[in-house]
Amino acid sequence: MISISGNAMNSWHEYGVESKDNLLTVNCCGYQKLLTRDLTRNREQGRMDYQLIYIVGGKGFFRFDNVTIEVPGGHIVIYPPGVSQYYSYYAKDFTEVYWIHFTGYAVHDYLTKFALLHPLIHSVGVMDEVISLYKKIIHELNMNKPLSESMTTAHFLALLTLLGRRLQNADGQHKLDLYTDINNIIEIMHERYNQNLTVADLAQTCSLSPFRFIHKFKAVTGTTPMKYMTGIRIDEAKKLLSETSLNVREVASIVGYENPLYFSRVFCKAVGIPPSRYKEQFL
Repeated sequence: MISISGNAMNSWHEYGVESKDNLLTVNCCGYQKLLTRDLTRNREQGRMDYQLIYIVGGKGFFRFDNVTIEVPGGHIVIYPPGVSQYYSYYAKDFTEVYWIHFTGYAVHDYLTKFALLHPLIHSVGVMDEVISLYKKIIHELNMNKPLSESMTTAHFLALLTLLGRRLQNADGQHKLDLYTDINNIIEIMHERYNQNLTVADLAQTCSLSPFRFIHKFKAVTGTTPMKYMTGIRIDEAKKLLSETSLNVREVASIVGYENPLYFSRVFCKAVGIPPSRYKEQFL
């Protein structure tokens, strides 16, 4: 195996280092190419920092909520703090990856802005500019020149921006093919959110057991199918309450709630105020 890495302050911490003092800090960064030996990482409690893995050759196998997903080259995988990490690379696949661990009080906002957090796996293609930035970060960490931390952060922000731009480009890469079934379900949910769709119905549509469907759906979206459905309904209800003259009972019926009192409870829990008071803000 070829392995090259650089660590901030020349110190490696298996479970990471969390810092809330800086906007964004790179803890360590590296490159690995599997030639003769396999590699498996198993961190049941995850790490304290974030990790971004970029597969540029071969493939990796990543387990999320007991569902193992084969991720080919040209994809990135994001691990937030505290998320269980179990993944494997095999020499027979000649897997080649770049990885980086990072922390800071603005990390979540940056990843959200660049649409990198949900789902946790993205197709971005093999981007020479991103690879070049990984190499520059490794070099900065190893050379420890003056203002190295600032330069490392600048390179990493450029790296995140390139990934975010690729994902937000209308002509960019398609989502991971292995998520096609879940993406189809999400489309169905947006089209038929006001119907009585059960988990069993949705699971059957993509030929999965309810248990496996829930775990795969959560791996893609970060939430459960029913919570996702509720989110769609509440968002639509907010639009109707703010943009139309419909009353609460009518809005409840339109978005799929036969009982307006139950709708009011769900709405209040999600938004923080009852739907009637929410509507009053726009009268």
